[in-house]
Amino acid sequence: MKADIVLDFAVFQLTPTRTRCELLISSHGVSEKLASGLLKPFLAHLRAAEEQIAVGGYSIRLEPPIDGNQGKASWFTKGTMQRFVRFVSTPEVLERVSVVETELIQLEEELCNYTNEVTLLFFKWFSE
Repeated sequence: MKADIVLDFAVFQLTPTRTRCELLISSHGVSEKLASGLLKPFLAHLRAAEEQIAVGGYSIRLEPPIDGNQGKASWFTKGTMQRFVRFVSTPEVLERVSVVETELIQLEEELCNYTNEVTLLFFKWFSE
């Protein structure tokens, strides 16, 4: 498959643990494995993937939007997906994803602590 071919869809096939994946692309009935590896870096960059994984299942399907009268989006190509895989796989991006995830966990913990403190103060105020 040539790099400039417009894809019908791309699908991430997940392992049973849903931590690793294979990225398959398809155009005109021909499918090809493009990449495999950890799922987490991809999830950090694909809102559609996050939404699909939240409902369960073992695959995440990406389809190009329709460009009005032109049909499928011309930018949804094998080359675009290859560049995306390289971008997501770079050490800097992987490190940034890890840092952002750690920061989000800390923020969630702080929010939970704050909520608990406010709740305690609220009940204390009403019991006086």
